[in-house]
Amino acid sequence: MPDDIDQSSFASILEGVRKMRESYDAPNQPTATNSSKSGVSEQQGSIRPSEQPQVTKEVQSQQQEASTAQSRAETSSSEGRNTLNTTGQIQKNRHRTNRPVGSRRIRDNVQTYTAVQVANSQKGNPLLESPSMKLTSWAYNSQILSDYYINATLQVLFLSLKYHKLRPEYVWRRIEKMKGSSIVEESQNDEVLRVLLVVVDIDSPQDSIRSLSSICMRHDLSIVVAWSFEEAGNYIAYFKSNEMARSKVDSSIQGLKKEDYNSTIVSSLTTVRAVNKTDVANLLANCKSFKRIVTQASENDGLAQIQGLGERKLLNLRAAFTEPFIFNKDYDKDKTDV
Repeated sequence: MPDDIDQSSFASILEGVRKMRESYDAPNQPTATNSSKSGVSEQQGSIRPSEQPQVTKEVQSQQQEASTAQSRAETSSSEGRNTLNTTGQIQKNRHRTNRPVGSRRIRDNVQTYTAVQVANSQKGNPLLESPSMKLTSWAYNSQILSDYYINATLQVLFLSLKYHKLRPEYVWRRIEKMKGSSIVEESQNDEVLRVLLVVVDIDSPQDSIRSLSSICMRHDLSIVVAWSFEEAGNYIAYFKSNEMARSKVDSSIQGLKKEDYNSTIVSSLTTVRAVNKTDVANLLANCKSFKRIVTQASENDGLAQIQGLGERKLLNLRAAFTEPFIFNKDYDKDKTDV
C-alpha cells in the first residue's frame, strides 16, 4: 500500500462501504471472512479517494429506487384490498336491496288488516248500519287518508250526491289529500285500486255522475254507483270478503276472453236487448260481415227473412245503430258552434 495515502481517510471510506453492504445484504448472508476482508481492503486500496463519492451516489440512487418500488407495491396492495372491500360492500348492499321487504313491495294477496279500517269522518254514516256491515268486522282508524281502507291494494272514498251538490269542492280536496296514497307513510303505488263509492240520494243524478266520472278518469279512480246506503255497505263488505282471492274474483268476473273475429262480433251484438248468440250466428251467415249487418239493420233491409229475428229484435238493432251515441246531447248545437 503506498505511503502517501491517508490511512484515516481510507479507513473511514472502508467503514462507510461496509455499513452500506450490511444494509443491503440479506439478513442471513454469512459475514465475510478475514481473507475476504483483506482482499476487499487491497481492492479498495487500489481505488482512488476521488472515485468514492460516485459509488456513494450510485448506492443512494439504488436505495431510492428500492424504496420507491416498495412504496408502489404497498400502495397497489392497499388499493387491491380497498377494491375487494368496496366490491364486497357493493355485493352486500345489492344482496340487502334484493331481499323482499314488505313495506316496499305491495303484493296482491296480502291482508294488512283483519278488519275494514274506517276513517273518523265516517262516524254516523248510515252505510255502517247496513246488515252486511254488521256482519263484517270494522274499526275506526285516524291514520288513513281514504274513507274505507280494505288493504294495501284497495281503498275507497265515499261520496253522497246530496253532499256533493252542497259542497262540490269536497271531492277535489279529498283526492288532493290522498296524493296517490291512503296512509301518510306509504308511497304511491300504481297497482293500488282506488274506488269512489257514490250513493245516489237525489233526483236526476245524471249530470253529477257524468262530472264525477270525468274526475275519476283524470285522477285514476274507479267509480262505483250505489242506489242506497245499504247497497254501498254491501260493496264494502264484498270488497273485504274477497280481498284474499283477488285473482279468482277477476277471472270469475271477466271469464275467458276470446279475440277471434266471430267471438268479438258475438260479444258486441249480444249486448243489444233480446239478441242472443244464435241470432248473431244467423246474421253472420246471411250478411257475411259486421258492416253489412249494421247497414241492413239501420235501413231495415232484408233482415226480417232471417230465422229467429222478429220485429222486436229488429227494432232493437236499428235503435242501437241509429240512435245518438250520447243521450241528452244536442248534436245540432255542436254543428252550429263549429
